[in-house]
Amino acid sequence: MWGCDYSPFSGGGWGGFFPGGILSTLIWVLVILLLVYFGIRIFRSQARNANGSSQDRIDSLTILKARYAKGEISQEEFAKMKQILSQLS
Repeated sequence: MWGCDYSPFSGGGWGGFFPGGILSTLIWVLVILLLVYFGIRIFRSQARNANGSSQDRIDSLTILKARYAKGEISQEEFAKMKQILSQLS
């Protein structure tokens, strides 16, 4: 019939060379790129957490000093734990 063209390469609307239209294709490309982006971010954050960061060691030393100041640990325990933290750097 006239006007009935079911070819995937026919134009019409947002169509064109891409089956389903170029807008649909762009949406799928965007979805795939977002999945890859978030996958990389999650992988990097897990790798960074596994290695630890220098900020974690600084925070640990601050907590250690606070515990010593409160009297929760002795001077020997403080020195031993501080030495252990310095070896991690």
